[in-house]
Amino acid sequence: MPLNVGRMIRELMWSDLDALIENYYSYYEEAKENPDLGISFYHSKPDYQSEIDWFSDLYKSVKSGDAVAVVAEEDGKAVGLCEARRIRPGTELSHVATVGISLRKDYRGRGLGKAMMHLLIDSSRDKFEILRLEVFTVNRAAIDLYRKLGFVEYGMMPRAIKRGSRY
Repeated sequence: MPLNVGRMIRELMWSDLDALIENYYSYYEEAKENPDLGISFYHSKPDYQSEIDWFSDLYKSVKSGDAVAVVAEEDGKAVGLCEARRIRPGTELSHVATVGISLRKDYRGRGLGKAMMHLLIDSSRDKFEILRLEVFTVNRAAIDLYRKLGFVEYGMMPRAIKRGSRY
């Protein structure tokens, strides 16, 4: 699904490992400037081996059919990730997947998030019956996008995320 020269939305590849870890680490720096950044974090930045373990688990889940993962690529480098992971494989919840999306700051506002979500939704149709996502109430752009894509709000969890002393 190419968007234009040097830019595409595609399925996750093993070679995306380093770029996606670099992306994730950049969100820790961005959160210092923007405390409303809509990604939940560990209390401290995970070490590189922990990130390799996370990526390996995601990659295995994709290969086994328990996840769908797509990336936004620009000039040969992954700059965003959108994933849906089966909540509990082999249980009565295996028809439900949780969705997560992240995109490097300099690439937002170009339609990449929307394009990743479209491919993720299309690729998830034969794997999951329900895609569930969570979004910060202050993230109006994301909320608007999710509504346009057909997601429906079904609840709010007050005080669900605590960043520093702020909920």
